[in-house]
Amino acid sequence: MRSKSGILDSIVYKITVCITKFFVINFWFLIMISPFLLYIYFFEGHISMSILLVFSILLGPALITLFSISGKFINEGDICPSRDFFRLYKMNFFQGIFIGIILNSFMGILYSDMEYFNSIGNTYLSLICLLLLIVVIMLSIYIYPIISRYNIKMIYLFQLSIKLLIKKIYISLSCISMIIIVLALIRITRISLVGVLFGASIICYLIMKIENKTIDELNEEIKEKYNIND
Repeated sequence: MRSKSGILDSIVYKITVCITKFFVINFWFLIMISPFLLYIYFFEGHISMSILLVFSILLGPALITLFSISGKFINEGDICPSRDFFRLYKMNFFQGIFIGIILNSFMGILYSDMEYFNSIGNTYLSLICLLLLIVVIMLSIYIYPIISRYNIKMIYLFQLSIKLLIKKIYISLSCISMIIIVLALIRITRISLVGVLFGASIICYLIMKIENKTIDELNEEIKEKYNIND
């Protein structure tokens, strides 16, 4: 029979390994989007939306990679952080760039329009832009996890995401609520450094955990769509 200290050591070891893995994949995520982050940091207050949009497309492949690794971690129980990150990043790079261009362009346009309408006092149109921006963000919460699991055409990806957003709005709301809670805890506890070092990887993992069953259920529909046989 294992001693209590042996069990405790095993638990501590597993927790330490898990924390290390989250840190490593989050580190590589930050490296991949570093031009975007550095531009915001050094040009704060003088940011050009067009330049920011160009840098923001780097978020696409980096986010897909985080969701891919999270899915592998959830389904297989283990990952090789650095090796899996670069393998999946390379695999998803071009799709991620394309998705990043589409989603970030929509978000950038809606945000700029919201700011413009707000500056001229048109609260009604500003609110419409805000609501549309929220819809795009909620769509992206499905788009990135789906494309991290399945190699499908862009049009079909957006169709699936819109369908899930309508049919399973509670999942999107759960993900949004979770993100708000995590960010609020980071702000309240003033552990911003921990948020930077672990935030993105943990949030993507939790989103994938919430959506994993739903994404698995798409398997048969996608097989039928593309006439794939086991």
